[in-house]
Amino acid sequence: MLISILIFTLIGIGVGIVTGLIPGIHPNSIVLSIPIMLSFGIEPLSLLSMVTAMAVVSVVMDYIPSILLGAPEEGNELSILPGHRMLMHGYGYSAIKLTVVGGVGAIITLTLFLPLIIFLLPIIYSVINPIIPFLLIAVVAVMIAMESGRKKILGLLCFVLAGIIGILSNKIPINNTLILFPMLSGLFGMSILLTQIKEKTSIPEQKKEEININNRDIGNSILTGSLFGIISGFLPGVGSSQMAVFSSLKKDEKSFLVSIGAITMANIVLSFFTIWLIGHARSGVAKSIEFVGINLNTSMIILAISLISVGVAAFLTLRIAKHFISFMKKINYSRLNLFVLIFLNVIIIIMTGPIGLLLSWLCCCLGLFSNFSGARRSHMMGVLILPTILFYFGMTF
Repeated sequence: MLISILIFTLIGIGVGIVTGLIPGIHPNSIVLSIPIMLSFGIEPLSLLSMVTAMAVVSVVMDYIPSILLGAPEEGNELSILPGHRMLMHGYGYSAIKLTVVGGVGAIITLTLFLPLIIFLLPIIYSVINPIIPFLLIAVVAVMIAMESGRKKILGLLCFVLAGIIGILSNKIPINNTLILFPMLSGLFGMSILLTQIKEKTSIPEQKKEEININNRDIGNSILTGSLFGIISGFLPGVGSSQMAVFSSLKKDEKSFLVSIGAITMANIVLSFFTIWLIGHARSGVAKSIEFVGINLNTSMIILAISLISVGVAAFLTLRIAKHFISFMKKINYSRLNLFVLIFLNVIIIIMTGPIGLLLSWLCCCLGLFSNFSGARRSHMMGVLILPTILFYFGMTF
């Protein structure tokens, strides 16, 4: 059994590298094949090992296309902005490294505080579950209040328009596990790519020295990021990006990147534990392995595999990022953006058909509006938050 777990962990790491580096290939798409694997007699614990390793590695690897190409996966949407700004100032490698540090730090933090998490999580969930819609409204209110002047109105408009798209998307004949891809690609990826193509953006010479951030700021960002990652697991519709905004209030973009790395990692790893602790899977990847029967023993396996996988992912991500940045210097960045844009559209058509493509371009228009109006892009997560609020109030469309 141990050999089988190790083999499938390595397979998961390999698949995670692919899903992390290639825009549009999400782990949620891969786990759809889990029932087929079970039919071939593969042991549940082996599949658990593969899914855990894939999820962890994919989260870390995904920051390469998110920051360098502007093509994020769910949870990494807002990493584009501070990460891309650092890339434009010659610190692209440092931006990726900060997210990696956040992710590694989050798993270490979860390991150290696991007994406390096991004890407190069910208690906290029982308290906040009845008031989830009100907490979501409070999150939205704070996000809008953080804007200045007329941008409050623009932010609210972006939130409502994105929310309407999210509500209408429930009527579209596209699999629920796939529909987020065209929406988030349009809102956060394609709009950035189009802007860069129009402005003929080029990558400046990348600095050899890394950006400075003191250990205290890193530690604080990891701790707050891990905490907000746990909180985001309780609030459906509120992703890692929104929690990163709150955890990094009054902090700079370097702290933001560490925080979002920690939040995203804490969120995905904790989603496995919530199956056991509160009886709910908080991610599509975690839901795919509910059949295993998560308990204390399997949780220890998940944690051990997460620690191994994040170490491998951190090493490979930093190595690949260096080579990719060197490669980007030799090519036309605008043409690379155009290639990524075309690639995303092809994947969208393959996965969701012409309707998904139309949906992605509708979302892209809203993303462009947010770009040019100056409103925070986090408001566009209304595409998930508003439908969730209405659902909890019994208002379905």
